[in-house]
Amino acid sequence: MKKYFLVVLVFLFSTLAWSGDLSKVNVLDGKASILTPAGFEPMPKDLLAMKYRSSRRPTEVLSDETGGVTLAFNHTNNAMNPSQVREAHSTISDMFHNMYPSAKWIRDEVIEQNGSTFMVMELVTPARDTKIHNIIYGTSVDGRFLLAAFNTTVQQAEEWLPVGREIMSSLSVDQN
Repeated sequence: MKKYFLVVLVFLFSTLAWSGDLSKVNVLDGKASILTPAGFEPMPKDLLAMKYRSSRRPTEVLSDETGGVTLAFNHTNNAMNPSQVREAHSTISDMFHNMYPSAKWIRDEVIEQNGSTFMVMELVTPARDTKIHNIIYGTSVDGRFLLAAFNTTVQQAEEWLPVGREIMSSLSVDQN
């Protein structure tokens, strides 16, 4: 009986933490759109400065209230057209494999999604005091490389990974 009670409590708390409502949001001045959970807001500047060094700070970051679950976009200055996504994937994948030799890899591929070609890397990497589950997409937007990443701590992964995968599968970019 205690087991069932515990299951019900876990379910109730997880539904309170995330309401399940996803809504379409335009990011990067309308150059991309993605579904986001209710409650995801632009990350406060002080938390942004603490989590990301200025040289590597993403263009835009949305997060839950804890900052433990994030959706980051970095529209880099690196030139890239859609035909170069596969080549970029190979280079970036090799770099990540070298940077994180202990990472647990889930996906490492190039896909077609919502009319665009995306590189996809899903992996669990070590962090200062935890491990981070990363779902990273990359593509070309306006002739430049765009990286979009959903990140959650492994402690929150059971609740957030299915949501993160749905979020990332909704990512769409304007090809105009």
